[in-house]
Amino acid sequence: MEQSNNIAILGLGLMGASLALGLKKRGFGGEIVGYARREETRFLALENGVVDAVYAEPQAAVRNADIVVVCVPIWSIAQLAEEIIGALKPGAVVTDVGSTKSELLKTLEPIFKSSEACFVGSHPIAGSEKTGLDAGNPDLYEGRLTIVCPSNETSETAELLVSNLWKAAGSEVVEMSPDQHDAMLASTSHLPHMVAAALARSVANGDPSKKAGFCGTGFKDTTRVASGSADMWVDIIDTNRSALEAELDRFHEELQGLIQILRSGNGDDIRKWLEDAADDRNEILKLNKFLKK
Repeated sequence: MEQSNNIAILGLGLMGASLALGLKKRGFGGEIVGYARREETRFLALENGVVDAVYAEPQAAVRNADIVVVCVPIWSIAQLAEEIIGALKPGAVVTDVGSTKSELLKTLEPIFKSSEACFVGSHPIAGSEKTGLDAGNPDLYEGRLTIVCPSNETSETAELLVSNLWKAAGSEVVEMSPDQHDAMLASTSHLPHMVAAALARSVANGDPSKKAGFCGTGFKDTTRVASGSADMWVDIIDTNRSALEAELDRFHEELQGLIQILRSGNGDDIRKWLEDAADDRNEILKLNKFLKK
């Protein structure tokens, strides 16, 4: 990545703060500026050296930026794009960290149509149930995968700029179309989150106090992601409904198959079901180098 590039990060929560810290740790030589709505966040971002400058208005933050990274919930990305579009300099590239791409791209295309700036979607597959500036981790993206999702209108220069940004933060990068991305992530990310949330609700059954003392590490491990930000996840679900619905239908079929096995009373079938599940999980972990970090 060219060291002269100036970067604006809009939103200094976990993802935005981690990107700024990660770039700084890895020797990025350009200026990193931020935008945050809350005065306390702006103060701490400067106090802790997360960014070189911070602004209360997004337009001020992006004025000199070569790359703008929008780190807010998905529908808020579109709102911020409308606010900053007139302040972007010619040739500026805007990207994001959102977990869905197709619906967002449809919303952003008319906004950028008459601009000399452009949008290239990206999604780093990294995160935490923790939120806020204090959760910022300079190694959050180290050795993780980031998906870059160019559209048919994306120039090679813009795509390369976004790819190099994430590589500079420590990520490996692959390219997918927005539709391919959304279908894949509905299965590998959005479904697990919904299942974890459903499991937490089912165990609590409206009164967490009755079962809290009897929950062990199995409950804690399998429901960890259910503690994530509802503001972020409601936008993810809203913008990937059809793909997620298909995955939930498939998961429902899996549960129905398990219920039938339980009703049959056949211990060998239960053992086979559990062994197959263990084999599938172990094979996924074996093949996925990013989960070995």
